[in-house]
Amino acid sequence: MKKTSVLKNKKKENHNIIQLEELNWKQIDELNREKTIIFLPISPLEEHGPHLPVGTDFLTSKDAAKQAIQKLQQQDSSITPILHPPVPLGYTKIAGDFPGTVSVSSKAIREIIYGICTSLARHQFKYILICTYHMDLGHLKGIYAGMKKAQRQYPLHIYEAQGPYHFSKQVEEREPKLGFDTTKEVHAGFRETSLMKYQYPYLVDPSYKELQSIYKDLYSPKVLGKTFQELGLPDGYIGSPARADSDYGRWLFQDTVDLYVRSALGLMQGTPLPTLPKSTKRIMKSLFWL
Repeated sequence: MKKTSVLKNKKKENHNIIQLEELNWKQIDELNREKTIIFLPISPLEEHGPHLPVGTDFLTSKDAAKQAIQKLQQQDSSITPILHPPVPLGYTKIAGDFPGTVSVSSKAIREIIYGICTSLARHQFKYILICTYHMDLGHLKGIYAGMKKAQRQYPLHIYEAQGPYHFSKQVEEREPKLGFDTTKEVHAGFRETSLMKYQYPYLVDPSYKELQSIYKDLYSPKVLGKTFQELGLPDGYIGSPARADSDYGRWLFQDTVDLYVRSALGLMQGTPLPTLPKSTKRIMKSLFWL
């Protein structure tokens, strides 16, 4: 069977998504390196309050990557996006007091990103979009260190999309007017509860409706490095989950999909893409113990 028909069949079987693990090495080797981009979802299993699944970040990054691949193919059929198997790992010390949280070191994340990217680069693949929905700075530090390490060795074009978008407050600027301060919705609050109500309503515990609003700045120097329990947050959430709305969740999910599509196109076209704000980079650099 010719390569083109094999890939078409793979797309049909997976609703226009080609999954790396389903291809044999000959099919992979026949991919046009100039037109192929690898989507790499990576987010940890991490507690998200008493009402959301530990896979909240993982499910969001994985599902948004899949839908972005479908949308990208509709916009530019000359591009071949490939879905790398999602990686359910990340640095999340803050949630480590709760069962179900799986946290690895920032250095481990660095080596995972470096290892995956250089394995692809050894066979001349050059475009990689990292999709993560976990904005812990220790997690991002590992991702960016792995990207940098890989790019020192190979001519790779790697981009992580969510960090620059999140820390430059683009969500707040673009989202529908809600009538309350969404900048305080940090973890398992309004935003993520809305996402899960839209994506996986059957995984949202009805108790979310009774949870009180709790706010705390996780990026304060006094807070960095501490766990939720040490911060006096025994339920492991920050924000107002009771406000959750599935219509907003639909908007936020699609906004993430569109972000991935814009980022993939920009990466392949050589268009300058947003970077992490300098203030975020400074805080990340200050985490010298990671």
